[in-house]
Amino acid sequence: MTSDAAASSGVASPGAGGRVPWLDLARAFAIVLVVVYHVAGGAGYDLLPRDSTGAGYWWSAVNIMLAPIPMNLFFMVSGMLALRAVRRPWSLVLRPRVLDMLWPYLLWSLVFALTAWVRYAPEDPWGFALDQVTAMVVVMGPYWFVAVLPLFFLAARLGRNRPRLLLALAVIVYVLAVPLRLAMLDAPWIPVLITEGFYRCTVYALWYLAGFVLREQIIAIATRTPAWAAGLLLVVFVLSTSVMFFGQYSHLVERILHAIASLSGVLGPVTLMPALVRIPWIARLGGAIGSRTLEIYMIHPLVLNAVVVLYPASAPGRALAGSLLSDLLLIPLVSAVALGAGVLAQILAQRWHLGWLFSAPGGGRPRDIPARAPA
Repeated sequence: MTSDAAASSGVASPGAGGRVPWLDLARAFAIVLVVVYHVAGGAGYDLLPRDSTGAGYWWSAVNIMLAPIPMNLFFMVSGMLALRAVRRPWSLVLRPRVLDMLWPYLLWSLVFALTAWVRYAPEDPWGFALDQVTAMVVVMGPYWFVAVLPLFFLAARLGRNRPRLLLALAVIVYVLAVPLRLAMLDAPWIPVLITEGFYRCTVYALWYLAGFVLREQIIAIATRTPAWAAGLLLVVFVLSTSVMFFGQYSHLVERILHAIASLSGVLGPVTLMPALVRIPWIARLGGAIGSRTLEIYMIHPLVLNAVVVLYPASAPGRALAGSLLSDLLLIPLVSAVALGAGVLAQILAQRWHLGWLFSAPGGGRPRDIPARAPA
């Protein structure tokens, strides 16, 4: 198969480290799940109050059960996309892989800190802002995802000549994360935010480094897994995440269930991506969304905050409260608006020469759209 034919079919040539079209679709799928999760799980009861119908509960429950997929998938894809960059000279990767992540993280974290008090702490805006700045420093704010990408990239770069050892160390840290977390929680001198930030990093570092080290194996799984096996993976995911959601277990059992749900929840959808990307409109949509995940990630919390504050007391909010139409369509509609706002923000920033909103100032000519996703 030639490289052109491989690209058109969503398959990368083995060992080439080249562009894989279905990865854009995977990123798009992940960011859509992230946005819907934040709308339904984070604001479901604000938009669909408990005292109206049970819709808020079900929207929240379903998205909590889907939670093992989006961020794990994001980090795995980001690690896969780092394969070539880790071997480039430092001068070529410092800006795109570090500065262009840290700058928008700091900028939009401050924007969130200075605006989100309207939703979360209307009586204490400065206290809320201070808490958010603290969370930003320990990578526990709403944009934590962007801040840890440079750290994971540096880890991949340091271990690029010993990839198997690097992945083995990531697995060991992942396994030890639970007892370490419990020990840190018992230490009163360690802030809880630092403990939870550390625990979060142990999980997602494994996915990033697995994507980096096992890139070709993941591509092989995605392109060679039969449909029945993909369906089986999705069934395993539904069963494991349902058992985890509706029960209470020891830390060990919960960790095992989460690992099963994560593996099946990521690999199941991934095995469908190469076939889906062959459909032209899906490929175009995946590219449009998947290449703008950074902008969507930055903008969607602010849009959601505005909706939560303004919608319930608005005329449409009062008229539709408790209605079947609201129960079924409000969460998808708000999610679509938040996604669209992120896409529009990127387009306008590029058109109006405001690239510094989403990448470090002084970068010169804006990069092409396909390169504008966190990876």
